[in-house]
Amino acid sequence: MKKTIVVIILIFTLLLSGCEATEISKSSIPLGFGTDYQNHKIIFTSQLADPRSPEQSPGEGPQFTVLSAEGDTVAEAARRVMLSLSQTPLWSHSSLLLFGENLARTDMALFMDFVARNRFVRKNIPVVVTHNATPEEILNIKPLVSTYTATVIKDIFQTQESQMGIYTPLTLLELMDKFAAPGIEPVVPIVTIDKSGPTKKLKLENMAVFKGRKMVGTLTEDESRGYRFMRPDMIQGGVFAIRSPLDETNWVTLELSRSQAKITPVFQNSDIKMKIVIKAEGNFYEQGGSGDLLTIKELPRIEEAGSQVIKSHISACIDKAQSLESDILGWGQMVHSSNPELWKEMQADWDSIFPTITSEIEVKYEIRRSYLTDNSFIFRE
Repeated sequence: MKKTIVVIILIFTLLLSGCEATEISKSSIPLGFGTDYQNHKIIFTSQLADPRSPEQSPGEGPQFTVLSAEGDTVAEAARRVMLSLSQTPLWSHSSLLLFGENLARTDMALFMDFVARNRFVRKNIPVVVTHNATPEEILNIKPLVSTYTATVIKDIFQTQESQMGIYTPLTLLELMDKFAAPGIEPVVPIVTIDKSGPTKKLKLENMAVFKGRKMVGTLTEDESRGYRFMRPDMIQGGVFAIRSPLDETNWVTLELSRSQAKITPVFQNSDIKMKIVIKAEGNFYEQGGSGDLLTIKELPRIEEAGSQVIKSHISACIDKAQSLESDILGWGQMVHSSNPELWKEMQADWDSIFPTITSEIEVKYEIRRSYLTDNSFIFRE
C-alpha cells in the first residue's frame, strides 16, 4: 500500500512540474535585457545567445542577437519581441538588467511593478543605468575579450570591485528594497560606450543617484569611492593615489586590503550629527620617484595622507548627496533604528532635514606591507 502511494505521488509531481515546462529545443537563452522610455513608449530590448554550428569560427561576428520592441507597457513590449522570435525566452537565464537614462529620469514606476510580479526574472541579477546610449546600443557592442555583452558587464563589476574599488554593484532585489523602504535611496552604477579609440568598448562611468522614483543626478568617480567606503559591510580591494611626502610632483599608490565603516547618529537636542569612523588597512603598492618612504619618519605621513584622501572622498559623496537632497547614505534608516520616536516626527520632512545634517569623519588608514621590497627601485649611476 505504501509503495502504491509513493508511485501516485511521483506521478502527480511529474505531471505538475510539466505544467509550465518549456522544451529546450523550443527555447532561447536571454543573456540580458533592458528597458527605456522614448516618445511615450516603453522600449524593451533583449540580447539572445546565438547557437553556433561546429563549422562556424568564433571570430565570425557577434555570437548573439539583439531584439527590441515597443509598447505602452513593459509587458506588452516584452511580448512584442515574440513577433520576431520563434523560441520562448527563458528569462531566468538573464544575467544583467539595464535601464535607459530616459526611463530612469522619467519614472521608474513604469518598470518596477512589472519586474516585482515577474517570477521568471531572478532578483539577484545586477542592474545598471545606461548613459549617452540606449540599452539596445549597449547590448549591440561586441566585447573585446569576451563573447557576450551582458555577461562581460557583470564580469567588469567583479573585476573593478577587487582591482579598483570604485563602483558598488547593486542587484535588482537591493534596488527594489531601497525603492520601497523609507530613509534610503538607491545608487546604481552607470555603463556607457567609450568611443575614444578605434574600437567602441563598454565602460563603467559614475553612478546614478535616485530620489523617489526618478534619477536626479550622478556621483563622480571620487564620490563613488566615498560611497563605497560608507557601506555598512566590510569592503575589500582597490587602489588609490596620494602625493609623495618627499616630492609632491610624484605619486604613491596605496592598496586597500580591507575597510570597515561605523556610522552612528548623535542626537543633540533637536539636531542630528552623523559620526563616521573608518578603520582601513592596506599595502604600499607603488612609488613614483626615488627616496626611502618606508621609514619611521615617513610612514606615518604616508598613512595620514592616505587617511585624508579617503576622508576627502567621503566628504565629496556626502556633499553631493545633500546637494541632490537624496539620502543615498541611509541616514534616515539609521535615525529610525536609533530613535524610532524622533523618526516618526521627522519622516514626513526628511527630504528637507537630510541636507542640513552635519557629519564628523574620522579615518585611520594603516599600511601592513610593501610586497617584495621596502626601498624604491635604484637605477645604475
